Amino acid sequence: HKFDPMPREKPLSGVISAFNQLCLMIKCRDRPVIAKKLRDEFGVDFSLLLRLLPNVSVLLPELISPAMRVEVGEAMNTLGVCFTLLRFVRVVSSPRHPIMLFLDDMQWADSTALDVIHTILSDTM
Repeated sequence: HKFDPMPREKPLSGVISAFNQLCLMIKCRDRPVIAKKLRDEFGVDFSLLLRLLPNVSVLLPELISPAMRVEVGEAMNTLGVCFTLLRFVRVVSSPRHPIMLFLDDMQWADSTALDVIHTILSDTM
């Protein structure tokens, strides 16, 4: 996904957009398998992932309740964002089924997005 020079007030916009698109692609392909893995990994913490990636709701619609709906703009600390997205990446990818994200215009990425990308790329699991 493309980072834009203007949305500096929306940290992570390029990363969030890329992962939201990935959720839609997974829905069409591996929904039952990934849904079980997400349920096992996140359990009651699923609302944290939902805060960051609203499109994850297409993978586990049965877990979505009106009480879980959270404003996308609600603050999370950088470490929590990094760890939550890293857990998501570990669930949806594997050595046998890697994911590839094309992130364009990285010079416009905000520091939180760069932290998340660095965390994911540095993961050794």
